Amino acid sequence: MSLQDLLPPGTYEEIAGTRSAQPGTITCRCPHCGRELPYDVHNPFRPFCSEKCKLLDLDAWANDELVIEGNSVLEDEDAEQASLVSDQIQGAALEQNR
Repeated sequence: MSLQDLLPPGTYEEIAGTRSAQPGTITCRCPHCGRELPYDVHNPFRPFCSEKCKLLDLDAWANDELVIEGNSVLEDEDAEQASLVSDQIQGAALEQNR
């Protein structure tokens, strides 16, 4: 199985359009430092260029310096509504058992 088989249609061709000097080598940028590097299955830190960049990125997520925008799980209105309904059902069940 190749990288092309794993990617959505058209993605491989898009990536392959940004080839490095070596023919057949796909390059990517390190998400942390932006350094261009070959996308190599032998790089244990991919898509990062090094363990340092990988750990610095993890640290940024852990310290909420990087976040995915959207509603907080703690502020989920659907969850609050489901909790209220669940409490009402449990209360009704307890009254029936008396």
